[in-house]
Amino acid sequence: MKTLITILVITYITAFNLSSTVAYANIEGPKPRTIIQAKVTGYNTVPEQTDSTSCVASSGDNICGRNDVVACPRSIPLKTKVDIDGKEYICLDRLALKYDNRFDISCDKDFECPYKVSGYKQVIIK
Repeated sequence: MKTLITILVITYITAFNLSSTVAYANIEGPKPRTIIQAKVTGYNTVPEQTDSTSCVASSGDNICGRNDVVACPRSIPLKTKVDIDGKEYICLDRLALKYDNRFDISCDKDFECPYKVSGYKQVIIK
């Protein structure tokens, strides 16, 4: 949703004529954000943790080598940006249905990362 602000400007051209010019301008305001507390986990792009096409996300994007990807619940559209722990991620992947209530950060091949990013965290959905 976009917030629209309508500005009405009235300018009197002359004091004698009292004619006026009216101009309307729509100015787009900031998009609303949603802030939630959610369970966050991490995963590696390896077949043992995903499937045989571990580098291909649900969005069709190749996510290997990237550190800005998160798997989001199905209620959040793909390509949505989210902030977790002050870092911006983009929702390019999905979780298994049984885990559809959390966010799963792609740690690519960093096998220590899932332990570092896991926990209940503030998630800002942009």
